[in-house]
Amino acid sequence: MSVDQKIDRNKTDNEGRIYLDDERVILTSSAVFGILRKDLMDNISEERMKGFLIRYGWNLGKNDAKNVLKKNQSSIEELLKKGPELHMMRGFTKVKRVDLQLDYDEDGQIEGVHVEGFWSGSYEAEEFIEQFGNSDAAVCYTLVGYASGYYSEICKKTVVFKEVACKAIGADNCYYVGKTIPEWNGSIEKELKYYHDEPIVRELEITYEKLLEERNNFEKTFTIHERLTQEFTNGNDLQTIADAIYEEIGIPILIENADMSPLAGSGFSSDFFTNGYLDFKSAVHIQQKEKDYQTKEISDGVNQYLTTPIMLQRKCFGFCSFIYEVNQPVTKVDLMILERVASVCSLYILNEKTTFEAVERIKGHFLDQIIDGGHLTEKEILTRGKYIQTDLNAPYCIAALKYDNGNAGSENGLFIHDQVIESVQHFFKNRFNVLIGQRSGILVLLIQKDHNQKTMKEVCQSLLDYLKKEFPPSVFRMGASTLSESIQQASEYYKEAMTALKMTDASEEIMFFKDISVAGLLIHSKDKQAVIQKAKHLLGPIYAKKDESAELIKTLYVFLANGGNLEKSMDELCLSMSGLRYRIRRLEEMLGKDLRQPAVTYELLLTLQVLDAEGEIILK
Repeated sequence: MSVDQKIDRNKTDNEGRIYLDDERVILTSSAVFGILRKDLMDNISEERMKGFLIRYGWNLGKNDAKNVLKKNQSSIEELLKKGPELHMMRGFTKVKRVDLQLDYDEDGQIEGVHVEGFWSGSYEAEEFIEQFGNSDAAVCYTLVGYASGYYSEICKKTVVFKEVACKAIGADNCYYVGKTIPEWNGSIEKELKYYHDEPIVRELEITYEKLLEERNNFEKTFTIHERLTQEFTNGNDLQTIADAIYEEIGIPILIENADMSPLAGSGFSSDFFTNGYLDFKSAVHIQQKEKDYQTKEISDGVNQYLTTPIMLQRKCFGFCSFIYEVNQPVTKVDLMILERVASVCSLYILNEKTTFEAVERIKGHFLDQIIDGGHLTEKEILTRGKYIQTDLNAPYCIAALKYDNGNAGSENGLFIHDQVIESVQHFFKNRFNVLIGQRSGILVLLIQKDHNQKTMKEVCQSLLDYLKKEFPPSVFRMGASTLSESIQQASEYYKEAMTALKMTDASEEIMFFKDISVAGLLIHSKDKQAVIQKAKHLLGPIYAKKDESAELIKTLYVFLANGGNLEKSMDELCLSMSGLRYRIRRLEEMLGKDLRQPAVTYELLLTLQVLDAEGEIILK
């Protein structure tokens, strides 16, 4: 029987009443539901609209099921078949069930339901497309609610339907699946909330409570922020800031630098650093390597940490951490406070950094004046040194530092140069009285003698090791002057440092002026090619066949280096006296010179040292 026939059969008198299965119904355009849906979305939100339509469909389905149960004593299977018929009679959709599985318990009651089928021509899908266009999710909420309500009432067991394909998404037909809750295996939990009506008044109460909580959190955070700002503007240090935070909220706090060395802390016991703290440091170091600078919760098995980075100029300068017991909850307000502590710490570090860099610039300019010489008297230099807390009466040396950063572009090279200067400053911070300047891309350092009895070579080597670790691709070399006690001679010692720097190579990354031989100075201060050419002429046939004459060349060098002493030369060369005398005679013949003449021996020894320095011959 068609829908029209059913309606006509139940239609009574001319008073405008229409009955369907003895129940009064009304006819209206499906477009009205599309408009209603749009108004609901605009006024009460999409989520509340979805719940409203599902519950509306649920009540329709449940009411139809009750009427069917009153009039029929058929089997459950037969009763369930009437649901799709009523669905179609209401004009909602055409239903085609493709699968129905019912499980019964020992008492013959429904225990499990699984049903699947198609909805063709869904009015909801059509009206949604008309009002909004295509959707990203299924939209037949009334149909889902109706089927769920009908099946649940007939089976006396909650059955929940879900639309797994929808015409509004682009499918040919809408496809539904209905199951009892256990059969969904937890995948329907998000949908169940739509079947329970949450009064909007209660929702407003919850929202108000949340707003009230947020306001209280904000007030507490603002109060603490004011306290932190006051501590900062009063010029107090990080320890005072840490004490203030612990006093306000009672949570132990730790402030560390980027290397995880403690800068300040409050609220934890003296044995804190021995109880699992290394595991915490290890976890944060992993975070640093990943460059994932975010607020995180970390546990070391003994304590729980809420830690956040101290960021400045897109670089991590340290970490702020709250310390909890393992099971102690971490609240949202704790997070808000900690991030504000980190902000104040970054301002403190910025202020310290700016002050430090300003002092270093003054020191660098002062070093330039000292090296230039002649403009300042010794008394003026010493007096100005006191202004920057530097006692220039102490012994010092001048060092020249040069680096090669490979193929870095000009912009990147300038950035690396600034980073190198900053790293050198950081290395010497709180270590020695050091003045740092730069000339033509070369860093110039005035390094005073270490009170800890470290030698200048140890200090310079430590600096180079530190820089090579910080800038792995770069190559660093350093030249250093001899130790001086007269500050007015700084310009001379600067020249020594630059000369020593020129003498460095891949095998000698640090060169001290006092270690440079006369031959080395000669070849680096004169025309090298002319010196080598002169040496070739002086040695003649020995140099021309230097590979074949290697033993003779070594004999000549040892003999000259020992001042012509035959016994010492014989022992060093492991030769017999007759063998040594034979070689000496042969050398005199080849060179045409008397090796007993002081002027001749000096010139030959110097020549051999020059060739050795240039790698032309090997003497050792």
